[in-house]
Amino acid sequence: MKRKTIISGKDLLLAILLFLLSFALYIRTLVPNLLTADAAEFQTLSYTLGMTHPSGYTTFVFLGKAFTLIPISNIAYRVNLMSAFFGAFAVGQVYIIIRKLGGWKIAAIAGAVGLMVNPLFWRRTIFAETYAPAASMIASVFLLLLLWDESKDARFLFFAGLLGGLSVGIHSTVVMTASAVLVYMLFKARRKRDWISAATGATLGLLLFLLAFFYLDQHNPPSSIYNTTYITNLSTRGLTPEDFDTPIKRLLAIFPAQSFWTYYFSASPEVIRERLSEYVNFYPRWAFALILVGVITLFFQKDGKSGRFVPEALYLLIAFILVWGFAITVSFGVYQEFYCPVAVLVYIWFGVGVSAILSGVVRLFKRVDVVGQKNAHLAATLLGFAVVAGIFVQSKADITLAIQEKTTTFIQEEHIHAFTPTRYVRLSTRLLNKVEDDAIVFEIWDRLYTHVYTAHILQGRTGIDFHEVFPTLGQTTLDYIEANIDERPIYFATKHPQITDYYDLEERGDELYRLSRK
Repeated sequence: MKRKTIISGKDLLLAILLFLLSFALYIRTLVPNLLTADAAEFQTLSYTLGMTHPSGYTTFVFLGKAFTLIPISNIAYRVNLMSAFFGAFAVGQVYIIIRKLGGWKIAAIAGAVGLMVNPLFWRRTIFAETYAPAASMIASVFLLLLLWDESKDARFLFFAGLLGGLSVGIHSTVVMTASAVLVYMLFKARRKRDWISAATGATLGLLLFLLAFFYLDQHNPPSSIYNTTYITNLSTRGLTPEDFDTPIKRLLAIFPAQSFWTYYFSASPEVIRERLSEYVNFYPRWAFALILVGVITLFFQKDGKSGRFVPEALYLLIAFILVWGFAITVSFGVYQEFYCPVAVLVYIWFGVGVSAILSGVVRLFKRVDVVGQKNAHLAATLLGFAVVAGIFVQSKADITLAIQEKTTTFIQEEHIHAFTPTRYVRLSTRLLNKVEDDAIVFEIWDRLYTHVYTAHILQGRTGIDFHEVFPTLGQTTLDYIEANIDERPIYFATKHPQITDYYDLEERGDELYRLSRK
């Protein structure tokens, strides 16, 4: 008996073409070199294999290491390239997902293209960050669930679980969607072997994630977050050396899961209202309407007649609410980044909404016999092409800038890489030229890893120790300085308001100050 094809050749070809198109677009606008803050940290630690800031991102680090082996451009560019790859992979998967949900080909193209050029998504695909890989993992898990439901092949559940377990080391947004997976399984999985396959995959994924953590924990290069941030700031973080002296204790410090749920609704009602209004305005009204149509459509059978909701609709809604709800209600300022993984879910709805409209047009034309039954499908397809054209028109400014100048409106507005490609390397080099090879340098987070990358990777000066300086100097920081000031030169790359209470400063230029005893 001939095995049924899970993904048709035409759909696979279209998904690949959409992947290549979006990959080319993201590469065209890719940040060409070193950045600052978290991006610089990921660019550095993917190469040196060091632990990152909470919540660890161990899987991301190993994936980033694989991309650093690609013999093109510089190390920072190669890690940036990983975001472009996974962003494009998410685009291709969205096409397949919409098709699996019964969507028209042109509607699935519309959903994928909409995701591809959406600024909330696009801006996270052009530099080293975890959000595009997280979006791709969310798409992969959902697609694998759909393929399992269609084929009843439990291996798809194994791989869905495997990716879910590994994604603990990519981003918390993927973990948030685990509840949606469980609900979907409760509705769909009737065989014991299905649950066993999913659980086995998830267990293996978690074990691999833990192995990655313990490797990074033991490898511990000078660039690791342990050395740059934790060791000198334990008291500021509310920790003691005893709280950080074993791998398990460090695991609990890096992955503070017990406090995760407390972040929901930590923002004020006024902030939540402002973010709600802001989010709605990110989308054109016509696109927002199609998204709502997609949400409603999925809560009915594929023929739209039975009125009984389907688990796929519940899956998407739960996953969306958990991730989007976090972004809307969390108190800290880094929240728009969470809209990148959410965009995958939104544009699945968008494609389903477009398909529902096209199907409605066909039924209407057939009923009134306006263009003849044979031409009804053609008319609806042309309408679908009009939607795709509308998406491109809406994004014309960004696409034009991308093709002509390797930039976009949001890149220019946010100054993501509006300067010369080597700007941050040059700034760090200028500072590093003034310090000794065994120096200790304290720096604020935003500039910390630009210095680490430049010194440890580009210059090979791994004897320079860099440490994050917090707004408040803790006792651990002061003890560390006291233990080293007579043996090594110590610098502050920013004039900290409290340090002069303890030490004299000698200015060396470029906001660089050498400490000495009073």
